[in-house]
Amino acid sequence: MTLPQATARLCSVSTEPVARGQKARHLADELRRGIAGLRWPGGKLPTEQQLADEQGVSLNTVRRAVDLLVQDGLVYRRQGSGMYIADQVVGPLVGVAVPSMTYYYPRIIVGIERELAEHGGQMMLRSTEWDKTEEERAVEALIGAGVAGLIVAPDQPGGGSAAGELGLPVVLVERGLEDPATVHEFVGSNHAAGARAAVNHLKSLGHTRIGYLERTGPHTAPQVRAGLENDVVMTRAADRWTSADADRFLEDLLGERVTGVICFADREANLLLTAALARGIEVPEQLSVISYDDEVADLSDVPLTAVSPAKSEVGRLAVNVLRARLKDPEAPRQQISLVPRLIVRESTGPAPD
Repeated sequence: MTLPQATARLCSVSTEPVARGQKARHLADELRRGIAGLRWPGGKLPTEQQLADEQGVSLNTVRRAVDLLVQDGLVYRRQGSGMYIADQVVGPLVGVAVPSMTYYYPRIIVGIERELAEHGGQMMLRSTEWDKTEEERAVEALIGAGVAGLIVAPDQPGGGSAAGELGLPVVLVERGLEDPATVHEFVGSNHAAGARAAVNHLKSLGHTRIGYLERTGPHTAPQVRAGLENDVVMTRAADRWTSADADRFLEDLLGERVTGVICFADREANLLLTAALARGIEVPEQLSVISYDDEVADLSDVPLTAVSPAKSEVGRLAVNVLRARLKDPEAPRQQISLVPRLIVRESTGPAPD
C-alpha cells in the first residue's frame, strides 16, 4: 500500500460508511487518536450527546465506543460528572520510522524517547531498512495503531511530500535541508556547515591540498559536498567502498599531492586509514584524515578527528516541534537546522613541509 493509499485509509475512519457492528470500534479509534493528540487537554471528554452530534452517530454507538476505552484503561466514568481520560494518559503516542536501528539513528531514537518520557508521551518505533516499501508499511502500521503524529526519516529525497499527505502532523528528522523550498517541518543537521568546519580545521593546520572521498547517498553526501566549495583539489565517490576502493583512492590522493582528506563516513574513513598505514604512510604526519558522522571514529587504529552531528538533540527537538504542532495546528511551521561539532582527535596535524 502506498502512502497516499494509507492516507485514504486514515480518512475513511470518519467518512466512509461502515457496517453497524464496526461503528463503535471506528469511533473508539477516533477517540484514541484524539486522546493521544491531546485534543482534550483538560482531561475531560465531551458528553455522550456532544460526541454523538459531532460524529453523526447514535448515543448507543458512543456508549459502546466509550466502553471499549474503559476496558483499555484509557477512560473512566465519574457518576454524575462525566467521562475522563485516565491519569496515566498525559502525553501523545508518537510513531517513529527510521531507516536503521544500528547506525546513526540510535542516538536520535534515544533523544526522541527521553523527550517524550519527560512529557508523559510514548513512542511506537519501526525500522524501514532503507526500503521504500518497508517505509510505506511502517507508516501504515503506525497510523493504524492510532498515533497522534509521526517523526520520520524518509528513504527517498522528497519523501516528506508523501509523508505530509497523511492527514496528521509529520516532522522529518535529518531530512529537509536537501530541499531549500520544502514546506515540511523538520529538524536536521546542517551537513554543509559541518563540512565547512572540517575544511577550516585543515586549513588552520596549513593544509592547502585537500581531498574529499565519499560513499554516495541521496541525503547527507550532497550536503557535505556543498560545504566544501572550491577548497578541495580532488573528489572521488563509490556506492559502497571496498578495501580495493580505499587503495585506489589513496593512490589518487598521493598523485594529487593531497595532505588532508575528508571522508564520508566513518567506515570509509577507517578503510582509507587502514590502507594508508599498510603502505607505511604516517597519520597525521604525512596525511591528515577527518571522518564524518562520528559513530565509531574514536575506535580506529588512529582515533579519527570527526564531524559529529548532534543526533540526540535532533530527536529531542523533533518531539518539541511535533508537540507544538499538536497543541496549535495553525501555528507557523518550524524548520530547525543544527550545526555539527568538530571533535579533534589524533588523525589530524600540521601539514607536512
